[in-house]
Amino acid sequence: MKINNNHMKTIIKTIACLGVLGLAASCQQFEIDTQMTPEKAAASIRMVCDALPSYTVAATNPGTVTFNVSSNTPWAITRSSGADWCTVTPSSSSAGALISDVVVSFEPNTAREDRTATLTLKGDKVGLPVTIQITQSRQGRLFVTPVVQDYAATGGPLTFTIQTNVAWEVRSSEGWLSFNRESGEPDPDGRTLTIIATAAPSDVLERVATVTVTAGVEEESFEVTQKGKFELSEISGPFSGAGETKTLKLRTDLPWEVNCDKDWITFDKESGVGDGSSLDIKVTAAPNDGMERNATVKVTVGGVEKTFEVSQSGAVFEIVAPASTEVDYHGQEITLEVNSSLAWEPSTDMDGWTVKKTDDSHFMLTVPFNNKFVAKKGIVTIKGPNGAEASVEMTQSCAFEFEGNYVIQDDGSVKLIGDATSRVVLKDGMRYGTVDITLGDVSFAASGNLWFENHTSGDGWGAQLYNWCVVGKTRLRAEGNVAGGKSMNAEGTSYMSSSYNLSEAEFNAMTGYKMTLAPNAENPSLLDMTFVYNNEDAPRSQATCQNPFYGNDVVGKTFFGFHSAATADSWYVVKRCDVTFLTE
Repeated sequence: MKINNNHMKTIIKTIACLGVLGLAASCQQFEIDTQMTPEKAAASIRMVCDALPSYTVAATNPGTVTFNVSSNTPWAITRSSGADWCTVTPSSSSAGALISDVVVSFEPNTAREDRTATLTLKGDKVGLPVTIQITQSRQGRLFVTPVVQDYAATGGPLTFTIQTNVAWEVRSSEGWLSFNRESGEPDPDGRTLTIIATAAPSDVLERVATVTVTAGVEEESFEVTQKGKFELSEISGPFSGAGETKTLKLRTDLPWEVNCDKDWITFDKESGVGDGSSLDIKVTAAPNDGMERNATVKVTVGGVEKTFEVSQSGAVFEIVAPASTEVDYHGQEITLEVNSSLAWEPSTDMDGWTVKKTDDSHFMLTVPFNNKFVAKKGIVTIKGPNGAEASVEMTQSCAFEFEGNYVIQDDGSVKLIGDATSRVVLKDGMRYGTVDITLGDVSFAASGNLWFENHTSGDGWGAQLYNWCVVGKTRLRAEGNVAGGKSMNAEGTSYMSSSYNLSEAEFNAMTGYKMTLAPNAENPSLLDMTFVYNNEDAPRSQATCQNPFYGNDVVGKTFFGFHSAATADSWYVVKRCDVTFLTE
């Protein structure tokens, strides 16, 4: 900032010639005290600087920064470290020039980064220094001040400004917006350039264009909006579920019409020709006795369409989120809570799952043992009047693990292949119960086998229960001993074996395979083993042995499949496996 001090300098020189105290001061700011004390002398020291706290200069043709220092005490200006790209003239006062215009000049900035210098002005015996920060822009710096208002539908000019130090160009994304200048060179003095952007008249809806200014590697964009030929004030907020009327405001001088894609929304007027004034259209939503609902309103003016969404609150209708959506693979009964002001009924899409309404706020979901070889995901739903619906997804994990060569198929079945000890293992094992296997396609070649096994052990004892089911050799068998050293054979021999007949043809016609382990009804220290083929009325085989589970809580490892490797042409598909655990 530059101040003309010629008159002030003349007065100071006159005072200096008179030799009054040897001080140079402004004729208005400083007075002569003939009874000067050290304290008064310190209090009379003054330094005034009209510089701004900060300046920004361009990278090229940066010009100069000028400010004035007026003082009655010597002063000096220092630059911050690395600021040798700016020169301060003068950088200090002289005996005859305590008041001076200071000029700061700059070298061009060829870097791609801004740089900053701090000038510090200190006066002799002046308490606080004056700091001035100067930032020089990097090469290619671009400043854009965008258009700040919307265009009217009639079109016309608005302006924006550009400040840059390199060649520039401007373009629009839309043809209806043009410029008085589309490219040019930077102003040599670093001044801003004003660009006139003119919008053509609009006979359509509100429209938007993107203005992009490019200067070297820099690019800035902004959007401009032109109001349409008509103005529309959309409906805000949802309609009340009890029914409500809201106002749609339209201003146009063109033919118009309004409609909705849902019949629960109606209008007090549906078409007309505007006169340019504001028109109120009453929009009514009928009472809603169902769930929250949505509709689309379409306003057409002069052949141009505009749509917006409206919504209406609905009745409370939900399944309260259960503590867990995981169902035990053993099977489980779960009570689900319903929050609804409407009548409702439950249902599920999962075969085998059942639902039963217990009162107006609850229903029971009953899920049996997961007999498939994949996790099950079922949707539990409540349905009410007028399409009201709410649902929750429940997941039941798989009850089995697998060994050997197997393939889980898309329908949740498993194919066991006989070239390895391919097996299905019940995760938690079993003490007493029934394992009911349903087979699909099968191929039992020579040495093909389908064993059921339950292995259990305790402190110093171990027992194995088998349905030894091999083409050409079929038997129920128990080996090992129980607690106390008793043999598994109830008769006292080292093992129990009970043969039965199952031909190769019967193997390849097998669709059902059911094994039951249960305490003997008359003597629970004994265990009954029963095998049923293809759901026949009578067991194909049954036998009794020592009960390895009697008097303890040991659970056996329970599995079925290939006891030993056969050949790859022996295989079978297990469609499902139902397990029923006997209550002890």
